[in-house]
Amino acid sequence: MADRWEQAAALQDWMAAHRRALHQEPEVGLDLPDTHAYLVGALRELGLAPEVHPGAGVTIDVPGATAGRPVVLRADMDALPVTERSRAEHASRREGAMHACGHDLHMAMLLGAAACLVEAPPARRTARVFQPGEETDRGAVPTLTQHVSLALVEAEAFAIHVHATWPARTVHLRLGTFMASGDWFRVDYRGPGAHASQPHLAGNPVVAASELVGRLRVAVAELAREEHLVATVTESLIGNTVNVIPTDGRLRGTMRSLSQDRRSALHAELERLAIATAAEVGVEARMSITEGYPAVVNDAGYVDRVRAAVGGRAEIVEMTAPSMVIEDFAYFLHRWLGAMVYLGAQVPGHDAFNHAADAVSEKRSCRQARPCTSSPPTA
Repeated sequence: MADRWEQAAALQDWMAAHRRALHQEPEVGLDLPDTHAYLVGALRELGLAPEVHPGAGVTIDVPGATAGRPVVLRADMDALPVTERSRAEHASRREGAMHACGHDLHMAMLLGAAACLVEAPPARRTARVFQPGEETDRGAVPTLTQHVSLALVEAEAFAIHVHATWPARTVHLRLGTFMASGDWFRVDYRGPGAHASQPHLAGNPVVAASELVGRLRVAVAELAREEHLVATVTESLIGNTVNVIPTDGRLRGTMRSLSQDRRSALHAELERLAIATAAEVGVEARMSITEGYPAVVNDAGYVDRVRAAVGGRAEIVEMTAPSMVIEDFAYFLHRWLGAMVYLGAQVPGHDAFNHAADAVSEKRSCRQARPCTSSPPTA
């Protein structure tokens, strides 16, 4: 059987070229026509016949030499609505879109895995999955539903997520809950409005929102004494001029938790605070919660197998607590056994975490500076 580590090492420059090409042309959400086309072209050059569904990604189903549970490897495809400020040579060419979370690296690595299978077929049937819409669109759901190659009763699912502030060549593992569950909230305000010179005559949504943000931080700290959780306000749209007390506005944000009990408690406390702080300043508040992704829960046996497979080729780090990041790979692990791990991808001298507009990753030279159009080298 082929040494997969040697195969991967021989493909480093080939994968890096693909990564840089994908980084330059990011797309956001479920509708990723250019990214779909790029991946389909790269896979067909390898002699593979991908299954493609617009809005649901690309898969490659490769028969195995022996029986046993099929293996599903997944990479996400979508970028973020962020304008890149990294000034890298391969920076995004698309204003307002950037691969700031490392999904370009994930795709490049999975292309490398596909190339390895062409050179040396796998022992078991494998499915390589390129999935859109991970960030906020539940892209895993249509991907799992629409692809024939994923109509599997039993399988083992695995995914890697790069981590921009952990050292390269480190693999971070955790049994059980690996990433949090997450929900999104929205608070809509409505008041009478007034002239800015008469704040005593009208409730002010700006004041209500400010009160909520401050008190929410205190409430979250208190709730987190029992178990870690997060509530973050990320958007405020209130008012549009300097001399008018606005009639309406809204806040939006995200909540992260590790158990259903704390999740429910956080929901209830946020709603109570939103209504109470609005009433205190004479406006109305209406809160809505959109249920987000379930927690990513790793199977203990599979994590042990990953640990054994890595061996001494990289530093293994046992995570002491779950990550409060959310990930829709959770839907894969709700269907099948499997695991997700973090792969350290920090560039020395840079400490920006994933989603930052100036995030950077690998800097080493690459023999191919443009999209690859030739087959990869063999090991």
